[in-house]
Parts: sequence; structure tokens; C-alpha cells
Amino acid sequence: MQDGAASRQFCAADCLALVERSPAAVAAQDKAAWLSLFARYSIVEDPVGSAPHLCGLYDRRTGHRGPGCLSRFFDTFIAPNTIVFHVDRDSVCGLHVMRDLTIEITMAPEVVVRVPMHLLYELTVEAGELKIFRLAAHWELWPMLKQQLSGGRALLTVGNAAAVRMLRYQGIGGVAGFMRALSSVGAPGKERATRFAHYFNAGDATSLAGLFASPAVAVAFPQAGPRLSPAALIGQGGTLHCTKLLAAGNVVSATVAYRRADREWQGVALFELDRRSLRIVDLTFYWSGD
Repeated sequence: MQDGAASRQFCAADCLALVERSPAAVAAQDKAAWLSLFARYSIVEDPVGSAPHLCGLYDRRTGHRGPGCLSRFFDTFIAPNTIVFHVDRDSVCGLHVMRDLTIEITMAPEVVVRVPMHLLYELTVEAGELKIFRLAAHWELWPMLKQQLSGGRALLTVGNAAAVRMLRYQGIGGVAGFMRALSSVGAPGKERATRFAHYFNAGDATSLAGLFASPAVAVAFPQAGPRLSPAALIGQGGTLHCTKLLAAGNVVSATVAYRRADREWQGVALFELDRRSLRIVDLTFYWSGD
């Protein structure tokens, strides 16, 4: 990704305009328009924790380098459904756009699921244009599958069609890679995020530092700002509240509200955890403004 002089020509409105073109293309079922949003080399993690889709590498299915994997992703998950994005908040940090939203997916008139999500777009500049370098969708697979299961008899038709479609476009390996998202840091990981907010609000620098995997881990507060040690973070003061906690892979995402004096910032935090120790290996906050 580029964050130098080439990227400074684009403002927050430019980044949001590019991001808005994605749900527009999805609603229009325009695969060509959707694919055109991505950089030549790009990554889609949807959901985070599943096997990533890597664009620009050699693709054995097509026999050449290109967007073949993204084209199959569209055919598998987007083309057969009606998808509506209900956005609560956008946060722009440099060339990163974080969306706090719920996606409504209609698979059949009787099978409609609503998926709470934090959706990160990492943008880059390619040939003078903004493109999506990485799309990371933080949502929980098992609650979505449980909603599908409530569809009754209609689920049989939808489920069989979805299974056939996944096998056709993703293959057995792709299906297994998608199902990896069932494994996450779960409730224990969410508890770590909650504990972080508690120690932060209490001004307990020692306990806060103990949540991190290493003293060298620094916090982006927010993403486009300086990275702070836990002690420096405590020195910022204020109070932090976390809601809408989602565990995807080894990451817990949270809707956050940070208050200090008469100011409030609202956005999303990503707590990346070591799967074994559940200690924080990376922590990034996203909110717009300074």
C-alpha cells in the first residue's frame, strides 16, 4: 500500500466515494464494476478467519494471473443473493475506511439474515487511482448460520443450492477454507477487549500492559495517528466504552466511544490476539478526525 505523496492527493470524501461504489455494484449485480474497484494485487478476507482470497497471483482455474478468485467469490456469495448495507458509521483514517454496519442478505423470500459487521477497506493508489488493496470483513459465521437454520423447509432449497454453488466455484479446499471461520477467539477474546476498556478507564497502566504480548506492541490511537505504548495510552486520559463485540479468527472488533473532556470520538477498534495466550499483538482504533 502507498501512504506517501501519491496518497495525499486523495481526501476522506474520495475514499468514501470509492467505498460506496462497492455496495452500489453489489446491489446492481454488476460484477465488472465490483472487480474494477480492486487493485491488481489485493486481498479479500470475508469473513476474517476464513481462507483469504488473493488477487493477482497465478490462478490455476483460469491459467493466468488475474482476478479469477475474486470473480468466483462474486459468483459464490454475491450473485445469488440480494444484499443491502445498513451503515451506522464510517470512519476514515488516511487511506483506511472502517464501516460499522449490518448487512441484510436475502437468500430467498423466507430466508433473510442480518449480519452485524465491521468492514475495513484498506485503499492504495494504483496508476493514479484509488483502489481497494484489502477488504477485511469482521463478522461471526456461526450466528449467521443459525439464522439460516431458522428458515425451515425453505432452507433445504437454499442450502442445497448454496452447497452446489460453493463446490462449483470454490472447490472442496475453498469450502474447507471458508469453514475455518467457525473457529475464533470467541467469548474469551471478547473478554480481553472488555478488560482492556476497564483497565484503561481505571488508569491501571500495569494491568493494561499485562494484556499485551510484548512491551514493544504499540497502539494506533487512531490508525492515522502516532502509535502509543500502553503507558502513553493511559496518559491520554478519558473513558473508553466498547459495544458490539465480534470475534472473527484471532481478531475481536468492537464499536467504541472514546470521551475526553468535552470531546467524543466514535468508531471501531480491532484487537488482534495471539490465539494461544489471548494477549494483544496489535491494536488499532479507527475514528474520523484528529
